[in-house]
Amino acid sequence: MSKPAKNDYDQFFQGAAADEAWPVLLLRDVLLPNLLERDLHDILYWAGKNLAIKFPQTTESLVHFFEVSDFGNLVLTKQTADKTTWKLSGPTISKRLAADQDADFMLETGFLAQTQQQTTGLITEAEYKLRNKGIIEIMVVSDSNQPLPY
Repeated sequence: MSKPAKNDYDQFFQGAAADEAWPVLLLRDVLLPNLLERDLHDILYWAGKNLAIKFPQTTESLVHFFEVSDFGNLVLTKQTADKTTWKLSGPTISKRLAADQDADFMLETGFLAQTQQQTTGLITEAEYKLRNKGIIEIMVVSDSNQPLPY
């Protein structure tokens, strides 16, 4: 008798069903990429910005918000007048990257961009980079020459 082929569950989330984060990971890293395809990054970035509008945070409260939302462990690593750099890590990040090396973190990136934009009153954008050992670095930059029109 031959061994059955591995399915997506086996490939992506071995043992994760016992994890309370499994439903979110299933939707976030399997279903959404399949549905949104090329638009995934843009839509998740917009969704993160939208969530930040609905759940406004201060720089101080972001760490707790990310923790209770299971986005990961957020640490402010550098801040200047127009640029903030964050480190995102932890078990959630490690699980997602172990399951999919191309896991998308634009939701978190958009959330941080919108939070800084609301705080500074300046047009703000952000991007992330995967650093070694499961650390996501998110750089958020406000343009001091572009105040918000409202």
